[in-house]
Amino acid sequence: MNTPLPTITESPEVLHKHLRTERDAKRRYRLQALYLLATGQVTSRGALAHLLAVHRHTIRAWLTRYAAGGLPALLTLKQAPGKRSTVSPPVLAKLRARLDEPRGFASYKEVQQYLAREHQVSLSYSAVHALVRYKLQAKPKAPRRSQPKKSLRKLPSSSRHSLRNS
Repeated sequence: MNTPLPTITESPEVLHKHLRTERDAKRRYRLQALYLLATGQVTSRGALAHLLAVHRHTIRAWLTRYAAGGLPALLTLKQAPGKRSTVSPPVLAKLRARLDEPRGFASYKEVQQYLAREHQVSLSYSAVHALVRYKLQAKPKAPRRSQPKKSLRKLPSSSRHSLRNS
């Protein structure tokens, strides 16, 4: 299929300025392709693909987008929507409030049980851990026992000092 290359409406100077200020690598590749076509350094899709080390179908897709919508259409990058969270924002707010209480939860297992019992949200232990620890940036507030040696012998600091010196 021998379709002609689209006419580049932007001047090479404008494209060069955009190219120098662009931070995103994918957009830079696309701008560089337009710049090379506008300056006449390449005259075909195949040569452009070889020079930029991308597939010729990629170049065709870029130029088709440019022909249809201009520079803004070319520089628009699609982003995958990702998976929706199983925990709704109101439930997340209630969990955050409960974690902020002084008592909190004893463990991640207790958080998991709370979500299942109160909000009918079934999550695995690792999902609860990731949610609480990394997304909410919180920890269960379980009082941990100190060292057993500490609790056996509690002496005032002055008497400990006197025992060492004698």
